[in-house]
Amino acid sequence: MLKLLTTIIASAFCCIYATAMPDTARQKPDIRRVKLHEDIDKLQLKLLASDGKQDDLIELTADMEVNLLLTDMYTRRTDDLQDSIEQSRVIDHRIKVKYLAGLEGLLKGYIDSRNRNVIPPEQGILLFQAYSEMIDHDKAGRSISPVVDRYPYEVGHILILTPGSVFFENIGYMDARTRAFQKFTVIHPERVLPQLEDFHDVPFADSLVRLCARRYPDQFYDYAAATQTKLGQLIRKSEDTLVRAITKISESRRGRLYFPFLDEIMHGRRTMEEISRSMADSLQYFRLLVQTQIRYADRMRSRDTPVASIELPRMMKRKADEVFINQINALHDESDAIRFRILEPLTPQELYYLIVLGEDIIYTSSYNGVYARMMQRMSLAGGDRLLMSVRFDRFKKFIKMAAGYNKLDDFLSSMPDSNAQRLMIAFARGLDKTKGLEEAVDVADSYGSITTPLVKRLIDREIEVNLASSRSSDNKRSFVIYDILQTIFRSSTDTSIDLSAKLGIPPVYKVNHPSLADSAGRIVQLVFFYGDKDGIESFSNYMGLFTGKPEWVVTRAREWVEIRSVKGRKIWIYANLPLDNAKGDDPDAKAQANLLAHLHATGLAPTIVIHRGHSYHLKYTITQMPSSARIVILGSCGGYHNLDDVLNKCPDAHIISSKEVGTRTVNEPILRSINEELRNGRDIEWVPMWKGLSAQFNSGGSKERFENYIPPHKNLGALFIKAYHSAMEKAE
Repeated sequence: MLKLLTTIIASAFCCIYATAMPDTARQKPDIRRVKLHEDIDKLQLKLLASDGKQDDLIELTADMEVNLLLTDMYTRRTDDLQDSIEQSRVIDHRIKVKYLAGLEGLLKGYIDSRNRNVIPPEQGILLFQAYSEMIDHDKAGRSISPVVDRYPYEVGHILILTPGSVFFENIGYMDARTRAFQKFTVIHPERVLPQLEDFHDVPFADSLVRLCARRYPDQFYDYAAATQTKLGQLIRKSEDTLVRAITKISESRRGRLYFPFLDEIMHGRRTMEEISRSMADSLQYFRLLVQTQIRYADRMRSRDTPVASIELPRMMKRKADEVFINQINALHDESDAIRFRILEPLTPQELYYLIVLGEDIIYTSSYNGVYARMMQRMSLAGGDRLLMSVRFDRFKKFIKMAAGYNKLDDFLSSMPDSNAQRLMIAFARGLDKTKGLEEAVDVADSYGSITTPLVKRLIDREIEVNLASSRSSDNKRSFVIYDILQTIFRSSTDTSIDLSAKLGIPPVYKVNHPSLADSAGRIVQLVFFYGDKDGIESFSNYMGLFTGKPEWVVTRAREWVEIRSVKGRKIWIYANLPLDNAKGDDPDAKAQANLLAHLHATGLAPTIVIHRGHSYHLKYTITQMPSSARIVILGSCGGYHNLDDVLNKCPDAHIISSKEVGTRTVNEPILRSINEELRNGRDIEWVPMWKGLSAQFNSGGSKERFENYIPPHKNLGALFIKAYHSAMEKAE
């Protein structure tokens, strides 16, 4: 197609100016077709303006030759085509209307495709050329199919596949339609199933059905369940083993519960009757899921990937959350005997999967309870035996969580030193082999929580080995991952390393005062409180930082308080009232929504956001968090485990979080220090501030609670994500 485009540009460009003439010889259209010509002319003007400039040049690419050719085709040559259609003596009014309507559809299709970025701008040249050729073929009574075959899919889509194609009467239309769709299946295989309803009669439809069943079994399941559609009927005609298995499952009212076992059913390892018996008992069904997942993990280690293997962990997570984790979370105020009773029948392997699958919702105290029971039930077997029994499935996630909850040393001590060392080497290996960044982020997050020097040295050595390997093999992505990790890990003990300069990310060790202030010099803070017992107490304690203090004035509204500094720089703090949830209708949620609306209406953009309350409220804070936040303080239990979610909303945020229990005895000194620095016009410098705070918590339980808080410059996972995206953008 590049050769075709080059040829067209070379031949057409040389004659653009040679054949150009003032628009004085336009054919006056028949009154019956005037509206069509006017509509085409309007679309020409719209295309001329599509580059944002009111001139006579369509400038959609960096190549001026291409821009000039696009301009010529959609001005002079479009006018010429209109005139040639209008002047023709061999076609009647109906055919002239057809070709003019097709030209209008071409312009609409090109403009729409450009607006949606689904067609490269230079393909507008091919689009016009193909349409001209199709008219020639159609007038001569020849098939347009060879024309469609020569051009890219995007051209065929606009001219043939878009509803209302003007060539529907051409002798080659159906063949052209089939050829265009065939190109579509190659470019967009993930979108084939929705299109097969309209293309169920193409010769290769059955092959597409079999292919989609293997590549997209979850999507295929939904279409197989639609028995009355043409696609559903096509699926039921297939003799393919997998297609028949999915079809059979889709016919059941509880098909989604069978679906995770699709591979087992297809190969006759389990029957639907056997699976059905386990569905009556949530424990037995979860147990069957775990057993199957372990078998799948074993197979995948041998590069034998089960069909729909992704569906099994999805269902496991759903059941782990619904049946077990949500219950023990909800009973957080009960005794352990009541709270964890539901876990009594679970094996160590089943408890292991509760941990690794429940990362996003498990409370700190829930994690500690599940972990303790898992370790107790391993009897004399060590943690290495447990990992072997689950075939090391998701072990990096488990290690990361153990480090985050301060259980890694305990877990490693349960196995021989040599095995612990090999485990941590494996933990840092192969981080570039996965599509996403999750494992690399897990390693980064874990490093700051590891207290054993030997374990850190093992990880450092493995990072160095992989970095050297990626450098010698010129593997850019691998090099970026390991180079960033090495830099971040070294900076954790050597503050002379300038991460901002080295990694190309915003400053790590401080936040400049001006970057937090708006154009009026105000630093706006937003604080989220929740209307349970803890939230009401937390609000009362928080207000103690300001009430009766000469530096601050407090104004109370119906749903929030406004706190302003009256000495030093301007600080405006807005905190919703923790209205009692026991009264129903979530009054605290309404207060938060109304406060956010008030800030938006008054043009106030918070640059500091604070969450106060239990960890299970945190998701609501993150959902409402304004993207303007530069400092985010997660004053809840386990806020450390929500860094990714915060960074998705506020990519440049400096985050303070707790790995375990959040407490006002730590939250309030942190907030007081930040406010005093800002009120006095100083930048927030994390290293000296944290050193000063550390001196206030120098003994016993207070020291341990403070050490569970992670300052922004120690949030290694967050630093890694920022640095990786910066490095890969530069590489492109």
